[in-house]
Amino acid sequence: MERVFKRLSDHQEVELFSYLKEKLSEAKDIQIYVGTDSQNQGEKTLYASVIVLHYGNRGGHVLYSKESVPKIRNSFNRLWKEVEISVEISEHLKMIGIPKPKYIDIDLNPDPKYRSNQVLRAAMGYIESMGYSPRCKPFAVSASYIADKLCK
Repeated sequence: MERVFKRLSDHQEVELFSYLKEKLSEAKDIQIYVGTDSQNQGEKTLYASVIVLHYGNRGGHVLYSKESVPKIRNSFNRLWKEVEISVEISEHLKMIGIPKPKYIDIDLNPDPKYRSNQVLRAAMGYIESMGYSPRCKPFAVSASYIADKLCK
């Protein structure tokens, strides 16, 4: 995985494995959430991915990565890539010895009147088949909300 992650607090680049190991050793009740959102901007599609370390009722810590690709005009393909990126990040965390995320947050709407709903069932099934727990709107607030803000 070639993604570069930065701390949201100061935008400084981090070495993912050592940084997460350190943070996870500081507290025992940390929950990990992963999410990705995207937005078309001109002739590019911007993907913002986040890893949220949630400290129970004591707040959280966010790492993020951004990636720009040639514009993906088909909304199904753009949204599906969000899911693929989040699963890829989660698989990378597992590979480097980080506990699996409690949730993969997906910015997809369960209401059929929204375009993102066309991807929802396939995305939920895919994430579950990979051994992760998906969360969608309105419950996917942590990772997908932050990723959404990073895309704007």
